[in-house]
Amino acid sequence: MTIAFSPRDLTPLYASAVALLNAGNLAAAREQLLRSLHEEGETALSYHYLAQILERAGGPGTEVLAAQANALKCAPNHPVFLAALGVRLVDAGRDQDALVLLRKALEIDPQNPLALPWVMRLNRRYLQWTSYEEEAAACEMLLKSAHKVDPLLSLTFVDDPAQQLKIAARSAPDVAVQPLEPHAPHEKIRVGYFSADFSEHATMHLIEGLIEAHDKGVFEFHVYDFKPDPTSRQHQIIRDFADCYHDVSALSAAETAALARQEQLDIAVDLKGITTDSRPMIFALRVAPVQVSFLGFPGTTAIAEMDYMIADRITIPDGDEQFYSEKILRLPGCYQPNTNSRILPEGAGGRAAFGLPDDRFVFASFNHPHKVGPSEFATWMKILREVPQAVLLFYSGKADLGAALAERAQAHGVEPSRVLACGPLPQTAHLERIAQVDLCLDCFAYNAHTTASDAVWAGVPLLTLAGRQFAARVATSILSTAGVPELSTVSTKDYVAKAVHLATHPEDLLALRQKISAARHGSPLFDTKRWTRDYEALLQMCYQRHRAGEAPDHMSLSDG
Repeated sequence: MTIAFSPRDLTPLYASAVALLNAGNLAAAREQLLRSLHEEGETALSYHYLAQILERAGGPGTEVLAAQANALKCAPNHPVFLAALGVRLVDAGRDQDALVLLRKALEIDPQNPLALPWVMRLNRRYLQWTSYEEEAAACEMLLKSAHKVDPLLSLTFVDDPAQQLKIAARSAPDVAVQPLEPHAPHEKIRVGYFSADFSEHATMHLIEGLIEAHDKGVFEFHVYDFKPDPTSRQHQIIRDFADCYHDVSALSAAETAALARQEQLDIAVDLKGITTDSRPMIFALRVAPVQVSFLGFPGTTAIAEMDYMIADRITIPDGDEQFYSEKILRLPGCYQPNTNSRILPEGAGGRAAFGLPDDRFVFASFNHPHKVGPSEFATWMKILREVPQAVLLFYSGKADLGAALAERAQAHGVEPSRVLACGPLPQTAHLERIAQVDLCLDCFAYNAHTTASDAVWAGVPLLTLAGRQFAARVATSILSTAGVPELSTVSTKDYVAKAVHLATHPEDLLALRQKISAARHGSPLFDTKRWTRDYEALLQMCYQRHRAGEAPDHMSLSDG
C-alpha cells in the first residue's frame, strides 16, 4: 500500500525507526524503517527519513536520491518533499535540476524554510537574482521564521553577528552528553584534528605550513579524516604528519566520538564548523575536555560543548564576544595561518596566457559567485563606468556564466565585453593568474578569506569593505597584518572612490604593490613559525586552564 502519510499510532515500526535515527543508531533505524515500508506501507515521511539515514550512514548518493524521490512520489507537489529532493539534487551536483524543484516548492509555499535559502544561494550561483530589495525581503522572512536555516548559507546574506548566533543556535545539535572520564596527563599534550578537507582544499593550503612547523616535542597529533582522498598530495602530507591517523569516513558521528574518547584527547580542534561535510554532532557529544573551533567556519557554531573559537581583534572586536557562544582565543596578528613556502608567481606567459588584455586596467573578483549579490555587482559596475579603460575578471567556478554576466553588465550600462569570465585552475596556475591582475575587488558580507591571502602572496592589492560579522572582517584582518590597512574601507562610497583612485593613479597603485610584495617575507601574515608558536601557546593556555580546574574564558596573546 502506498499512501502519503499515516497516523503514527498505527505505525509503531516507523515511530521506532525515527527514535533510533534521533538517537544516532543508524543501522537499527534503517532495519526498522525498511520493515515499516514493507509491513506498514510506503509513506512520504518513511522515504524521507530513509534518505536521511542513508545519507548520514554514508550510503551511495544514488540510493539517497532514490529514497528522497520516492518520498515525493508518495506526496506529489508537497512543498516539503519538493524542497527536500531539491537539496538532495544540490548534493549530487545537479544544481539546475534542483533549482526547478526548489522554485516550484516556493510557488506553493513562498515561506518554505528549506527551499528559500537554497533558491537564494543558487540564484546567486547563476547570477539569477533580481534586486537587493528582493534578497533583503527574503532574508527578513527567513529571520522571522522559527525554522532552521543553514548557518553557512546565511553568512553571505546577513552581516549581523547577533543574527548569526540565533541562526546557528537553531541548528546546533542538542544531545545528552556523557561525562568524560578524567585521565592522567600524557607525556605530550594530545591534540585531535577533525576535518573532511585534508586534501586539495583551501584549508590544507592554509595549514600546510602549520603542520610542518608544529612542535611534536610538546604535542602528539591525532587526525580524524571524514573524507580521505588518497590521490591528493595533501593526503600523504597529513598521513606523514599524524602520530595517529584515522579514516572515519565509514563511522557515524557517535562512533567517531567514541573512538576519540578512547584515545583520551586533551584538545579537539574542529576544522569544519558548520560547512559541507562537517560533523558537529561529534563535538556536541564532547570528545575532549577542551574543544576548539578553528578556521573552517567563520562564525559561531552555537554548540554548547564547543569551548573556544580562534579569532583576532579585528575579526572579533572587543565587545563582540556576546555574539559567540564560544570563548574567544585571540591571536596577536591575523587568526588565519599561512604557508610561506608556497611557490611565488613567475609571470611566465604574461596576461596573454590567461586571455587578459595588456592595454586595460584589470579588476578581478576571485570569490565564489554565491558570495556575489546585487549589491556587490552594482558596485563593481559603477566602478567600471567610472573607469572606462578597465575590465573586470569574474570568477564563475565550473559553470558557464558568460551569457548571465553579459546580461547583468548590459543592465548596468556596461559593455558586456568588459566583464570576462574565468574558471578554476590548479593552485600554482591560479596564483599566476592573480599576479596578472591590477586590483582585486572583495565581497561584503562574506569576504575573501583564503582568496585574500592568495592575492597578497601573488603581490596584488585587494580592496575590501569591513563589515560587522566575523566573515565580513577577515580580509581586513589579513590586509592589516600584511601592512596595508588602507585597503580596507568602511562604506561602498569609500570603496568605489578607492578603486577608482587606484585605477587612475598608477603611482599609488605601484606603491601598494611594493608594500604587498615586501609583506611576503617581512610581515607577520607569512611568518609561519611565529604564527604556529602563538597558536600553540593558546592551546597550551587552554590545556593548563583545564588542568587547573578552571572554566573556559576569553584569552589572548599580546602583540609584543
